[in-house]
Amino acid sequence: MRFALVPLMVVLAGAATAQTAPQPQRILKYALSPRPDPLTDWKAPNRPHWKLSEVLAAHAGRASWAQTVVQDEHFTGRFIQMAPGERTKRLMYADTEMFWVVQSGQMRVSVEGLEPFVAGKSVIVQIPARTFFHTEALGDAPVLRFEVIHSGTLPVYADGETPLPVPGQEYLRIAFEAPPPPKLDPAKIYLDFDRDVVGGKVRGGRFLKSGSLIRGMTIPTPPRDDHGHWHTETNEFYFIMEGKLDFQLEGVAPFIVEQGDVVYVPHGRYHRNNYTGGGTATRLAIFPTGNMNNLDADNPSRQAP
Repeated sequence: MRFALVPLMVVLAGAATAQTAPQPQRILKYALSPRPDPLTDWKAPNRPHWKLSEVLAAHAGRASWAQTVVQDEHFTGRFIQMAPGERTKRLMYADTEMFWVVQSGQMRVSVEGLEPFVAGKSVIVQIPARTFFHTEALGDAPVLRFEVIHSGTLPVYADGETPLPVPGQEYLRIAFEAPPPPKLDPAKIYLDFDRDVVGGKVRGGRFLKSGSLIRGMTIPTPPRDDHGHWHTETNEFYFIMEGKLDFQLEGVAPFIVEQGDVVYVPHGRYHRNNYTGGGTATRLAIFPTGNMNNLDADNPSRQAP
């Protein structure tokens, strides 16, 4: 472990004029922040960049499959494809929320306390803790989703379901206190990214408890000596919702990501991205806690987080 002198970015609203809206005023503070030495490496299945095209190619010809692409002490992220007509078991997670993004196809989602709904491409679904749900693939095409759960958590199945076997675990029938479930707010359960965010009805922002939608327009790529920022304690990964992004990640040659790709950043490594390819790009940033941006003290990045 080593300590680095870093500026901490604080943004305040600047003075407004009659002609312009308030502009952000950037104020930097300096502190000594611990940084891993040597830097945290990628441990399989984590890697800097998972291309969706490579994941799909690895499972070509199969209608039903799953592949884990992120796994650390906080989260497990995996692509899951369901064959047409396939139905998941009715289950819940006892003490943690979970979510997924539909990449292709359509599914019927049934959530306790909510009317069933259909989720298609780019719909984000978030399931609260202790809430039973199940899904069913609709139509003649498979349904592909990117799903994220808290690492180490196991599902609790609805009474009458047959649990999938887990080595070292025995499923027992239990009773638990459960008052009548409240009527859920659909706006907190699912977000149609293409219709609502791209369509301008809502801003993405912090829809998820453990993630945030970050959108931006194409801008010129900053110089390569602009390293971006790093995080003291939290790993971070991204699911690309739309467009293309130019990623610069410490220890890796710069690379381009596209919709459906996944990027994993271990804590302590500088990283930044730039909206490229024309138009707008959006990434879903996933992290366990607040993640303060540590900048280079001698050359603070001007890039937005």
